[in-house]
Amino acid sequence: AVTLLTILFIGGVAPSCVDAADSNDDGAVDVADAIHLLGYLFSGTAAPPAPGATTCGVDPSADALGCDQGC
Repeated sequence: AVTLLTILFIGGVAPSCVDAADSNDDGAVDVADAIHLLGYLFSGTAAPPAPGATTCGVDPSADALGCDQGC
């Protein structure tokens, strides 16, 4: 979440798998993803959708986000 916020607000190198940064799986990488991830980690809100936060795998939802490097 901190890395994502740094990329969004300070600038930095985008992850090689942008789709993995979309933690709420809405098809966009934005501040809502960091909020979702922090809620999951510290407040017990819903886990990120498949493949999830602890499993490496293909995102089953169709969106425009790519992944240059897999698991």
